[in-house]
Amino acid sequence: MKSKRIFVFLHHLIQYLQVQRFEIRKFYMEHLRPIGRVFYIFFGFLSVTILILDFGFYYPEDWKFYVTISIRTLVSFFICYETLHLTFTNKKWKEYLNLHKIELIILLMLGLEMIYEENIIQILKSYHISGNDTTLIFLSANQFLFLFSNLAHFFRLSKKRDSKKLNPSIVFVTSFAFIIFVGVCFLHFPKSTLEHVNTIDIIFTTISATCVTGLSTVDISSQFTLTGQLVILLLIQVGGLGLMTLTSFFSIFLTGKGSVSDTLMIKDLLSEETMGRAKEILKQITLQTLAIELIGAVFLFYSFPKNFPLPLPEKIYYSVFHSISAFCNAGFSLMPNGLATDAFKESEGFLSIIMLLIVFGGLGFPVIYQLRTKLLNPFDPKFRWSITSKLVFFVTGFLLLFGTVSCYFLESHLSLKDLPIEKQIFHSLFYSVTTRTAGFNTFDLSLMGYPMTFISFFLMWVGASPVSTGGGIKTTTLAISFMNISNQIRGKEKMEIGYRTIANSTIARASATIVLSLFVIFIAIFCLLLTENAHFIDLCYEVVSAFGTVGLTRGLTPHLSDFGKILICIVMFVGRVGILTLLIAVSKKVDHISYEYPKEYVVVG
Repeated sequence: MKSKRIFVFLHHLIQYLQVQRFEIRKFYMEHLRPIGRVFYIFFGFLSVTILILDFGFYYPEDWKFYVTISIRTLVSFFICYETLHLTFTNKKWKEYLNLHKIELIILLMLGLEMIYEENIIQILKSYHISGNDTTLIFLSANQFLFLFSNLAHFFRLSKKRDSKKLNPSIVFVTSFAFIIFVGVCFLHFPKSTLEHVNTIDIIFTTISATCVTGLSTVDISSQFTLTGQLVILLLIQVGGLGLMTLTSFFSIFLTGKGSVSDTLMIKDLLSEETMGRAKEILKQITLQTLAIELIGAVFLFYSFPKNFPLPLPEKIYYSVFHSISAFCNAGFSLMPNGLATDAFKESEGFLSIIMLLIVFGGLGFPVIYQLRTKLLNPFDPKFRWSITSKLVFFVTGFLLLFGTVSCYFLESHLSLKDLPIEKQIFHSLFYSVTTRTAGFNTFDLSLMGYPMTFISFFLMWVGASPVSTGGGIKTTTLAISFMNISNQIRGKEKMEIGYRTIANSTIARASATIVLSLFVIFIAIFCLLLTENAHFIDLCYEVVSAFGTVGLTRGLTPHLSDFGKILICIVMFVGRVGILTLLIAVSKKVDHISYEYPKEYVVVG
């Protein structure tokens, strides 16, 4: 009887709350929600401040208590704010959950944290992390989640952005400039460096990481702390994917949909034909990148050289770092001598995984997307390889074979003379792969002969494929230019590949890219000849490596003057964003005209 009364009471209470729900929601929306948003913005700025203080600066020990209390307060507020938001939303719960996926993930993680906090702290302590540090690291992870939630709200409240008037080239160039600025600021923090690093060296390292080049004037393993190295790793990741790619992905992922102007911007950035395909490829780019890097890190972990012992946490960190660095074609390594360190130079398994990651990163995201589609549906009758994919596969295969054969025959009696034949072939293949904008090396390049050095110029100049993590003029540019020359020789007016006619604008862009790239390289070499006291061949190698965002050097980079460092920084930036893209961004577009002057032929050649 008593239980029946309780049941009846609860039933009436639920009915009463359902009747009053509209009034409660109205009161919340009109009075509590505006106040909550003000506090949300305030706590957002506070979380950024605490995060920078915690990871960037050394502060007195007695501050740690207040920092911990502040972070716990922020986390508690976030849980309350999102819970109230979910409870009193005027949308259907299914719709609300679809639009607020990330907040729900964060709430779930915070809930798991509260339940298993002691267990997690014990695990972290097993890796020799003190109690106070464990708490701060643990709470700082929540800080990242809190900032990520702020990012979600920022995108959701900024739907009225007008990007119709924005030139995709301007967006692409300014996004890289913004990443570089933020990276320089973070690497200047006291906790980022073990000792004083000159500002010019920090700028050089930041641009090299953002432009996924790999050239460095300092040793990042000994000059930068774990915080500094993580900043560099983040710059490599963001620089490899591109800030616009990431922000557009999160805009669509966090808001559940993207505006027409957003999708048009993505379409132009990815050089795709249709909006629907561009949007789908954007999602696949981000997800596939993370998946490939994760799989690469696992394989690198299990193929780690046995004669290079590291504690388990460091081994995991080294594997993740080199997986991201390889896929993004960055060429940064945590070893002072890079992969030329004896333990890694002898590890064919480790180097093979690195090569695969470099090749995948250099193929280009649309090509990887098509490759994945073909593997998942091998007998799909509607599937058709794009002309871009066909050209990328052909040119990439040809250049890899050409580079391997050239390196083997030209270097077998020079830089590779101390190795057996099978290792000479293997390291020739690795060098051929790494000159495609990756920048890892397994032998001393200063011992390389001039013939192979000149072939390296060509390989680095061509670089990777379009819409990839690499630089250079791109494989498709080379293919289109050679076919254009063939057409001119045979007197053929239209370029046709695979039953498709190539647009004249594509041919013109390829020709302009080649001419402008040579112009940049020649100017940079001339300027370095005026400022640097080094061999001509080394200066040429440095400039071409920087332009192709390769990162290989014949030992000149640490000895560059300040002016030389600035010049190489400019070349790296131009090589990553593309000289033609840069010029389009800074030039005013000409209005289209409806008339045409009489044609006149000019004598050329």
